[in-house]
Amino acid sequence: MNITYKPFSYIYPIALAITSGAAILILIKNLESGIYDVNQDSIGLPISVTLLISLALALTQLLQIFLLRRGRASLRAGLLLKISAYLIATVSLVILVDRVVYWSIPNHAIIAILYGVTAVTFVAFQRQTFAQLK
Repeated sequence: MNITYKPFSYIYPIALAITSGAAILILIKNLESGIYDVNQDSIGLPISVTLLISLALALTQLLQIFLLRRGRASLRAGLLLKISAYLIATVSLVILVDRVVYWSIPNHAIIAILYGVTAVTFVAFQRQTFAQLK
């Protein structure tokens, strides 16, 4: 593994953790400031979804790294593993773009911006990863 690969593989999970933590804090702050209706349990669902999506994105990154490392073994099996890794990366990017669109409402613009930054770091990580495969 190239030495430049390691920093890129840590920046994305850190950005994902910061984005998730900030999203939860912003949701709680909005609840305390009266933006949400207090008679409904409307805050639990977005917090749970944010945590689940963060967990899913972290697991897809680990799975992708595992598949790419195993993909170096043989030509035919390696090709299938690399295609699987590309599909996983595509799904992760679609999820990140979905989060940007979902949080693009007035009281949650900071969350959308943070997910956008996370998506950019994800793309940078993918470019570095796929450049090393060639």
